[in-house]
Order: sequence, then C-alpha cells, then structure tokens
Amino acid sequence: MRILLTPILVFMLPFMAAAQQTLPHINGPRLYGARPGKEFIYTIPASGERPMSFQVKRLPKGVTVDAGSGVISGSIKKAGSYKVELVAVNKHGKSAKAFTLVIGDKLALTPPMGWSSWYSFGRSVTLDKVIRSAEIIREKGLQQYGWSVIEIDDPWTNQPPNNDTTWIKLKQKTGTAYSYYEGPDNLPGRVGATRDANGTLIPNQYFKEIKKFPALMHKMGFKAGIYSSPGPLTCGGVAGSYGHELTDAKFFADNGFDYLKYDWCSYGSLAKDESKAELIKPYRLMSDALRAQKRDVIHALCQYGMGNVWEWGNESGGQLWRTEGDITDNWKAVYSAIKKLADKAAYVKPGNWNDPDILQIGVVGAQSEGEAKRNHLTPDEQRTHFSMWCMLDAPLLIGANMELLDDFTLQLITNEEVIAVNQDALGKAAGLKTVLPNKVEVWSKPLEDGSIAVGLLNPTDQEQATEFSFSTVAGSSAFHVRDLWQKKDLGLFENKVSASIPSHGIILWKLVKK
Repeated sequence: MRILLTPILVFMLPFMAAAQQTLPHINGPRLYGARPGKEFIYTIPASGERPMSFQVKRLPKGVTVDAGSGVISGSIKKAGSYKVELVAVNKHGKSAKAFTLVIGDKLALTPPMGWSSWYSFGRSVTLDKVIRSAEIIREKGLQQYGWSVIEIDDPWTNQPPNNDTTWIKLKQKTGTAYSYYEGPDNLPGRVGATRDANGTLIPNQYFKEIKKFPALMHKMGFKAGIYSSPGPLTCGGVAGSYGHELTDAKFFADNGFDYLKYDWCSYGSLAKDESKAELIKPYRLMSDALRAQKRDVIHALCQYGMGNVWEWGNESGGQLWRTEGDITDNWKAVYSAIKKLADKAAYVKPGNWNDPDILQIGVVGAQSEGEAKRNHLTPDEQRTHFSMWCMLDAPLLIGANMELLDDFTLQLITNEEVIAVNQDALGKAAGLKTVLPNKVEVWSKPLEDGSIAVGLLNPTDQEQATEFSFSTVAGSSAFHVRDLWQKKDLGLFENKVSASIPSHGIILWKLVKK
C-alpha cells in the first residue's frame, strides 16, 4: 500500500519550501570531539537568510562563541560529554539544536568536510589561490552546510637544489616498499633552502605568509589544513618531515593548523618493506608528535591503501586513511573505489574513516593537466559519486576549482539531507547488501535514529527498472520512504517499492519504519 500526498498539500509544498529557506536551520552533526585541554574550533553550520546571530546555551568554561559568526573556540580541561544547545536567529525566526561537545580521546567523530587544493591547482598552488577559494566557499554559503576545512596540498615548501645529497640518498633505496617523488628540476620556481637554522620548514616564494593563514581561516570560520610527508620529500619533490617530526608538528600546531594530510611519498625509499610494522611506524611517530602539541590536529594518513590500511589505521593514531591511490574523474575510477569498500564497513566507526580520495565533482584535473578545466563524469555519475561517499562515511573534501563552480555542483554539495547521511553520529558505513538480477546494487547504512539509508546503484550502461524489497535490508515490511535528492516524502509502502534508475545513477532513500 502507498499513501499519496493530497493535491492541496502537493500544491503548497513549493511555497512551504521557499519560506523554510529564509528561516534559520542548523545543519551538521549532533556532536563534536576534542581532547582535554587542547585548543579547537567549530563553526555552527546554519543555513538561512543573513544576517544571523548565534548563541550556545550551557557552554562549558574555557570556550566561547562568536555571536556574529557562530564560531565556537577554546579548550575544555576536563574530559566528559557536555550537552549544550545551539541557537541561530534571523529576522524570520530561530532554530535550536541539541549538541554535545565530547571531550575525550577521539577526534573527527564524524567525517571531516572541506576543500583541498590538489585537484584545483596541483603543483601551481599558491597561498593567494587558496585564500580566494576559501572566500568563494564562504560567499557561496558552503560553510552553512558543514564545509569547514581548507587544506593546502603539495607543494608549499621548497625543493632541495639538484646537487643536494637528499636526491642521492633516496636513489640508494634497498627496501621493497612503494616510493614516489618527483624532481629534481620539476619545480623551478620553488627551489631553495628547505629549513632555517632552527630546523623549521621554509615555505617557498608562493607561501611566504603561510604562518598567517590559520589565523585568517579561523577568522573566516574555517579550519586550516596543511600537507607534508613522512619522507624527506613530498610526492611533488619539496621538503617533507623526515627527521623533523616533532619540529613540524609544533610548527603546525603553534601556527594554528587543525588538519594534516601526511602523504607516504618518498618514505618508501627508507622503509624496509610494506609490513604492517613498517607501514605504521612513520604515521605513529607523527600522531604522537601531534598529540603532544597544544592544539587538536586531525591526522589524515595518505598511503593509498597499502597493507589493508583499513585493518590497522586506528593503530597509527590517525583519524582517516586513504584506501586508494589518486582517483580521477572517470566512471571506472570512481566505481572501482566504491566497490573496494563494499565489504569494509566493519572497520569504520567514529574517529576511524576509510578515505577513497578527494571528490571528483565540479571542475577538476589540475593534478594531471596543471589546471582544473574539465570533468569527465556525467551529472548522474557525479550524483552517484557524492551519494556513495556519503553512504560510505568517507571524508568529504571538494576537489573542484571554486572559481569555476557551477549551479549543478553547488546543488550537489548543499543538499543537507544527503550530507546528513555522511555526518550521522552513529558512524556506521554502508555495505553492499545484494546485487539484483538486473545488476542494480543495493547498499544500506543504519542511522542513529533507527532509520535506514538505502542506495540503489545502477552500474550498467542502460537505465534499469527496479523492484526493491524491504526484506533485503530489514525485517519490517512497511516503511515510509523519503527521496533524499528530491527532499520529498514518497509515501508509505508495504513490502517493496519500484523505481527507474539511469545508467551509472543512484536513488538515495531514507526508510523509516511504520
């Protein structure tokens, strides 16, 4: 049986939606994790007409909220769960949400969300380009949906001159571990001394003001992200952190960085092999160094899935770990990354996230072409891509050049109902439940409120008419079904529901038990 909306209600829905868009609405997760005594920043993600003011009721000692920006910052000395109420107010009304500051031993209780420079600018990245991207993200209202990390990727430090002994030492590799680094002579504008007399990293000419970057990001309500490698060189061939881990961790934290992408790269020339112990070693070293600092810094392991990293990534002290090499904007690459995680939901939980790489939506391609200028994924493929990253509880980092952001991409990344699947506090990733006779895949993910997120993914080259039985994912026979992309209640269904799915497309539903 299906319950249909009455005609008068259907007629009123567009007007109701328009009115709701002007009201404040607090998005994002219902909790945030920080360590005792560590400095942190969290911006209340609230959509609705500006200007808007914010308050937090029952805020614990040690932290404050900026009423104009909604930025919560400070530190809480004592471990515990602090239940507060977030409030957002504009001229149309107010919105309130229960929220918990979880002060303990875990960071990133929901997957990080933000933007990375790699697929936008590649090796031509500059501080000015990153700051401009952050400005556009704020202007477009993406912060209001939880997009908070602005990450500077490779290469922001200097490359050693071609006669530096680093190049010779790396070529003397004797182990069997994977190693990759570029240079010398590939970055002529970024060559110079790599560290000062105190051992501190020297930024290249395009990042001279990098120490001011975190403060600027915090003022704008963002978290500041940075990039390095456990090897002597990054993948692009500039200075990494090998032998200077404590110095670099202090540099990052003292200057206010909140997020570190730590890329294996040239470390493979030093590792003996790809045994679990050798793979964990450099990441555990940096995790311990970061934990010793005054500030919470999320540690993102980038090592391409070697040694089944999802099985031991948490032992490294990191909060997320790459399960793939760099992916590209083609269906084969995206679908392969999805299928690789079909049976790995058991390794995902709050503070432990599988990362299949940066989102290939919008205008990307700078990592291979030097400039972001295309996307080879169809609109349906991009929607599937984003849907499945949300279903898999993957970190959500936008790779698109913000200067070239189009309306379609903006609509994808501001659908708060789809994002909420990713940011659900239960922290359970989706798994592949079954493949139907027409090859349509049924993926499901339990949500904290007892509902179920279901994705019907069509990997074939033709549109598929599909009949989906609730028994595939649950024992109950009747569910209220909501289409998350359409933001529309479809009705109450008994036993099954039918749908048509475009080639490489997806239907994303939320099932609520009758």
